[in-house]
Amino acid sequence: MRKALKAVTLMGLAAALVAPAATVKAADMEMGSTKVTIGGQLRERLHWYANRIGDENGDRVLGSYRARLKIKAELSDGVTAVFTPQAVGYWGEGSQGVLLGERTQVNGASGETNTVNMHEAYILLANPFGINNVIVKLGRQEINLGNQRLVGSVGWSQAGRSLDGILVGYVAGDYGLAGFFYGKLNDNVGRFDAWVMPQAGNEGDSSDIDLYVATWQGKFKPFGIGGTYEITDIYVNPRAGSTNINTLYGRVTPSFDTDFAKIKLNLEAATQNGDAGDVDFSGYFFSVGAGADFDQVTWEPSVFVGYDYYSGDSDDSGDIDSFWSVLPTAHKWLGHADIIWLDNLYKFNSAIATRSPGVEDLYLKLHVKPLEKVALGLDFHYFQAAEDYAVNYGVKPKGYTGQTSDDVGWETDLEIKYKYSKNLCLTLGWDHFDPDKDFARTYFITNSDDPEDHIWAQADLKF
Repeated sequence: MRKALKAVTLMGLAAALVAPAATVKAADMEMGSTKVTIGGQLRERLHWYANRIGDENGDRVLGSYRARLKIKAELSDGVTAVFTPQAVGYWGEGSQGVLLGERTQVNGASGETNTVNMHEAYILLANPFGINNVIVKLGRQEINLGNQRLVGSVGWSQAGRSLDGILVGYVAGDYGLAGFFYGKLNDNVGRFDAWVMPQAGNEGDSSDIDLYVATWQGKFKPFGIGGTYEITDIYVNPRAGSTNINTLYGRVTPSFDTDFAKIKLNLEAATQNGDAGDVDFSGYFFSVGAGADFDQVTWEPSVFVGYDYYSGDSDDSGDIDSFWSVLPTAHKWLGHADIIWLDNLYKFNSAIATRSPGVEDLYLKLHVKPLEKVALGLDFHYFQAAEDYAVNYGVKPKGYTGQTSDDVGWETDLEIKYKYSKNLCLTLGWDHFDPDKDFARTYFITNSDDPEDHIWAQADLKF
């Protein structure tokens, strides 16, 4: 039998495969038999939008921030408590500077500004009850499955995403981690006191959603190559309409070292089934890609080309063939302008799957490191709808016979990172989306196909 992993190794492997790595480096304090680690993050971001598609809200500067404090208390017998309170908001929110930012009046009632919420609050058990290589995380936590195609913490968002639930994982050395997660996405309840009392009439409320995840993730290291693999099953049962949706997902990302570069492959696929009354779900997704890292070459260039397909639905009745990604970090994959994944083309909805045309994404990613502290990334996307959508002309032109289209547009994302110090990273980004006119007319109700530009600057401080 493999020798039991030490608690610290166990927790580290689990964090690498299921939960995101710690975002902070922190100072330690000894409090009797308790070791307390305190760290934090302050992230400030400025945005400038030029000619936003479909409205006149561009051409102005907006600011947002994230302030997090992470407290980790390592107790006895492999018990750890983690708290991550955070405050997020926009610059100028709550009338700071005008009313000193102390209190605001909302409908005649006084309320605090800059409300702090709990991003994470969980208990972590290593080797519970003497069962070696097992971890249990109970409470609010970030969950990242694999490359976050289906469940992710959406790191770009200042608020981020965390889920309330329980994770049970088994670390099998170099072979991987088997995990089960149960989460409650939302629950419409009444009183909050010593007893949690269901609110009357919430039996059909779509806010009461249970999430069940079973996953096996590992590395190809025992087989003599690099890369990772994953098999995950996600079951969601919103209570509204007796809906049941199951998603089976698989991913392999082998990599191979050669004399001139590291070659990387990416193969992913998922299929969905379920029902909502008389309607069945039958969406699917796949992704193929290949690339190379030239670590021994000046500027350390890397290139990756890929194609993603999210199935769509062109009918207004019958079964739903659109693929639903559940809780993805879609910003990571479908363009940093966030036009595709936040729009009706690729329907993101944390409650239930719905009909949408789906999306095809042919993309190219280029990255270089011209200086020790400078890294550049350039992404190109060509988007099309997986199924034709009905073009909305508003006032129909003469001769209109119900035109459809699958054209969406092009996107270019540029990002420049500068490592100012060990703790501070400065980033400048430019996201350019050039829409097809039919897409702009249909989804943004405008006859203009002028491109949208989003320029942003960020300072990310971790300690």
